[in-house]
Amino acid sequence: MNEKLLTKFILSFLIEKQDYLSLTQEQQTIVFETCKTIMTAIYNAIKYDNVFPVIMCGDVEAFKVIEKSIKQVADFLPSVEKIKIHLIH
Repeated sequence: MNEKLLTKFILSFLIEKQDYLSLTQEQQTIVFETCKTIMTAIYNAIKYDNVFPVIMCGDVEAFKVIEKSIKQVADFLPSVEKIKIHLIH
């Protein structure tokens, strides 16, 4: 996966969202990194048949957001059902 292309893709999407622009720099970084993690997991789930990506979340809110994001694309990308999301304490 081309990291520069992925970064450009994510940022081009995020900078059009007013909610994202109203966040602090730290919050924007968290949102960007979360998007990058989700996109990388989706890429790996699609590209490799024997890969089952695992996303670890440190809090319930992040878990719910990531779970919702994955479920929304599952109809279009059935292989994302291989992605597992776990809450760690």
